[in-house]
Amino acid sequence: MRIDPKLIFKVSLAVMDVCIVAGGFVGAYWLRFHIPFFPEPPNADLASYVRFSFLIGLVSFATLYSAGLYRLQQPFFGIDDFFAVIKSVTLAHVVAAAIGFAVRGRLPGDAMETYSRIVIAMSWLAGCTLLTLWRLIFDMILASFRRGGHALTHVVIVGEDEFGHAFFDLLRDNPELGYLPTGLLMEDDQEVIRETLHTEAIDEVILAAQDTDPSRIMKLMNICQEAHTPFSMVPTLFHVLTSRIQVREVAGVPIFALEERIFLRSSRLLKRSIDLLVGSVLLVLTAPVWFITAILIRLESKGQVLYAQDRIGKGSTVFRCYKFRSMYQDADARKSDLAALNEAQGPLFKMRNDPRRTKVGRVIRKFSIDELPQLINVFKGEMSVVGPRPPLPSEVDLYETWQRKRFEVLPGMTGLAQISGRSDLSFDETLRFDFYYIENWSPLVDLKIMLKTFPKVILGRGAY
Repeated sequence: MRIDPKLIFKVSLAVMDVCIVAGGFVGAYWLRFHIPFFPEPPNADLASYVRFSFLIGLVSFATLYSAGLYRLQQPFFGIDDFFAVIKSVTLAHVVAAAIGFAVRGRLPGDAMETYSRIVIAMSWLAGCTLLTLWRLIFDMILASFRRGGHALTHVVIVGEDEFGHAFFDLLRDNPELGYLPTGLLMEDDQEVIRETLHTEAIDEVILAAQDTDPSRIMKLMNICQEAHTPFSMVPTLFHVLTSRIQVREVAGVPIFALEERIFLRSSRLLKRSIDLLVGSVLLVLTAPVWFITAILIRLESKGQVLYAQDRIGKGSTVFRCYKFRSMYQDADARKSDLAALNEAQGPLFKMRNDPRRTKVGRVIRKFSIDELPQLINVFKGEMSVVGPRPPLPSEVDLYETWQRKRFEVLPGMTGLAQISGRSDLSFDETLRFDFYYIENWSPLVDLKIMLKTFPKVILGRGAY
């Protein structure tokens, strides 16, 4: 009997989680009662604390499981997982403390005294810290096994348009994501899909197509249900825009209403306060970078250090967006000569090896240092720290009406698209991320995007 490698990883992860949380509680007990830094401790029974550590460990497993942290669907331990760990460990300690208080003195060998609050607090801190470190290490181990072809989810990609091919290649070339695409099928080939699911060991079907008829989606879902195979799909722009639809009833007739998600006045004030606070901190921390960058730009080529360019902001208004100059002075005049070499889709213009870029410009563009002067725009209220990137007027001239939804909020220095691929994304993919951000904004979403921006900037991936 062959044991599923993914099951082995899940069991190993769960066992280590329980041991880490339980061990953290026992370690907190030792620190509390053996380090003279703390006040004189009361008498405490080690055996009762050891028994209680197993309770906290098991409750932590239950909360981590409820948070979906054993699905192994995420390729890497990220910000969302970190917050989920904190929530799970916090809830576990609260529940375990409540249980301990309720049963104190009622079990053989248990004293009437409650467990030390200092021990519980230190145990919480140890649990959050050690579980985070352990899961980062586990990610590296799992990624190594996946690159070797182990513990992969076998998937069939449905959708033979350009997007379907790109998604298939993405999964095939990056096994550390956890997927092994075994086929690329057309939506119309329903009999082929049905036969594939019955004759091959397929773990999941993923629909990846830009435009799909709803009736085809329903048929594909039915085929997957018949074969007891999980079905998922990459959302189109329509699905993103209608993700907040609410259902209400009028005279027994269901009505679908799109909930308005554009920031209310209170939300705008909160976001503005966050912008000013984060912008001030960034300005202080990056001041030396501003100084060094300005000197290098002036030493390499003639021209101003700062480059001001017209961009389109909230309400389709034009504003002057500031950047460190990364190109030669005649860059705008030469753009038309390079139009045939454009590597971007839609109205965007992008080139990996743009000859207009200076040597210093290549470095500051790679690590997004050229974007720092946009803090000026943030303080002026023309931009936010987080939001859709502001496009050029020439790009906006090619927009369709529905694509102008981006201008309902302030543009940002960073955004969901920037942490999800940056320049490697197509225009449609960028819109999908921007619209999702607009529909699902919250201060926590902004915080997550900011935290995810730093490693992206340091690694310089997808920037050119």
